[in-house]
Amino acid sequence: MALAKETYQKLYQLLSEVTPLEYDCGVLCGRACCRGGKDMGIYLYPGEEQLFSGEEDWLKWQVQKVKYYNFPPSWKGTVHFVTCTKPCPRAMRPLQCRFYPLAPHLLADGSLLLIYDPVQVPYQCPLITEKKELRPEFIQRVYEAWKILLEDNKIRELVVWDSKERESRPDFVPEIVLAEDKYPAG
Repeated sequence: MALAKETYQKLYQLLSEVTPLEYDCGVLCGRACCRGGKDMGIYLYPGEEQLFSGEEDWLKWQVQKVKYYNFPPSWKGTVHFVTCTKPCPRAMRPLQCRFYPLAPHLLADGSLLLIYDPVQVPYQCPLITEKKELRPEFIQRVYEAWKILLEDNKIRELVVWDSKERESRPDFVPEIVLAEDKYPAG
C-alpha cells in the first residue's frame, strides 16, 4: 500500500520553501536537470502520482513495468516516470527534484545517511562537482522527509536495494552529508 496523498502533501509542504543554496541553483548549470530530454526524467515514489492529474502540460508521463528496470524483485506492476517539457510550477516539483543533490543511503546496521546522489546523469551538477556548501535547513528538511518516507515498507525496500547496489561497486565511496538515526535495514 502506497503512502497516502495527505502524506505526500505534507512532504511537499515540508520541502516547499527550502533549497540547497540561498539562491536558485539552476543559474549555475542553466537548469540542466529541468530541461528534460531522453533519459532525463525521474521516477515518482509509489503513491506520489496522486498529487498529479497526469494532464500537466509541463510533464511527459510514462508508465513503466518494474520488471524491465532496476527495482527490488518484490516490486510488481508499474512505476511512473516523468520528464519535464518546460519549467514546472515550483510548488509541484516532484520529491526527487526537491531532494537533489541528496540521496538516502541505508547501511547494513540501519544507519541512515544522506549522501550526494551518485546517479549518473548526462550533465555535471555544480552542487556536487564544486562541493557547494548546502544550506543546513535544506539538509535537515530532506532528512526529516526521508524519516517519513522510510516508514513505507516499499520505499524502504527501494532505498535498501539501491544502497546495496551502490555498496557492491568497488569504486563506491559515499560522500556523506548527514548521518543520523538507525532504521531496520530490511
